[in-house]
Amino acid sequence: MEAVDAPPGGELAALITAINELLPLVGMTHGDLELEAVSFDTGIAEELILALLRGEQVPDNQLNLSFTDRLAFLRETRSAPDGKPYSYAYIAGKIGVSRGMVWALFTGEREAGRTVAASLEEFFGADPGFLSTSGRRALARALRPIHASLLTLNGLRGEGIRQLAMRSSIEGADIRLAGPLQRALTEAFVQSRDEPDNAQDQELREITDHVRALPPTPRKRLIDKMRGLLGHPLP
Repeated sequence: MEAVDAPPGGELAALITAINELLPLVGMTHGDLELEAVSFDTGIAEELILALLRGEQVPDNQLNLSFTDRLAFLRETRSAPDGKPYSYAYIAGKIGVSRGMVWALFTGEREAGRTVAASLEEFFGADPGFLSTSGRRALARALRPIHASLLTLNGLRGEGIRQLAMRSSIEGADIRLAGPLQRALTEAFVQSRDEPDNAQDQELREITDHVRALPPTPRKRLIDKMRGLLGHPLP
């Protein structure tokens, strides 16, 4: 199964242009984007993603990995709880096919239909379409939340929270945290940017209410990051 959709070159190019325009406005560089997370989500090598961001030409054949290469990438980067790759037998049992079928898929002896491909993506926790989406479309999808976070940071610049929404782990956890952070922080900071100092107490109460309203996991991450910004050690 090869890439089945036409690459949205226009969208990807527009996103890259917008990201490059926003980075200096928020005092950041490509190195702050932690492109390892984008590579993890797309299967595309980090150096190729960086080359595209720098405006270099990257041939489509380097971005459109084969089905077997993508499948091997998933098995290498999504390990079993013991840290080892999942066995073909285990994968087969989880997606409801024979071990021989899984072996044939990984070696390129057989092609996967849409149902089997979707089952493999779900098993490995990959985005739908990971095994078939064109490289440029996958990159556009992965860069959208980064662009959205940069837009938010540009609106909040000067408030000392640059790292709050943009830093990401390999799973992209903090980038995905940008959604609730955008809702919680944009309303609290942007609306009060030009308010006099005597409104700061009310602003602080509003921020506290927004933080309390976040789900437990994002709330803990946000509090931990606030501790870091304030120089307080984690408990």
